[in-house]
Amino acid sequence: MKTITDNELDLLFRQTAQRRKAVEQINRQVMKTVRRDLRLKVLRKWAKLLGICFGLPVMIVLYIYLMHTYMPDLPQWGNIMYYLLPLGTLAVFFGKNMRDFSLSDM
Repeated sequence: MKTITDNELDLLFRQTAQRRKAVEQINRQVMKTVRRDLRLKVLRKWAKLLGICFGLPVMIVLYIYLMHTYMPDLPQWGNIMYYLLPLGTLAVFFGKNMRDFSLSDM
């Protein structure tokens, strides 16, 4: 049976302390990364919510303004079609986004 000397025991204690410090540092880094990823996830959810809530009305108003400003001489019978096709496309696009949207993940 081999006995451990005081020097060997001190070396083992130092190595254990170094490993413990390394593990604590790794744990801090992992927790920092997890918190950052969680903040980014919540920020993306709120940005998506705001984009959906304000995006469609802004796009509709901007489209109608631009049509009146830059294309005032459109034929009267075609005005409705010039508005309905792009606005219908926007409505379908945002409708699909709203169907897939959920606040329960926040």
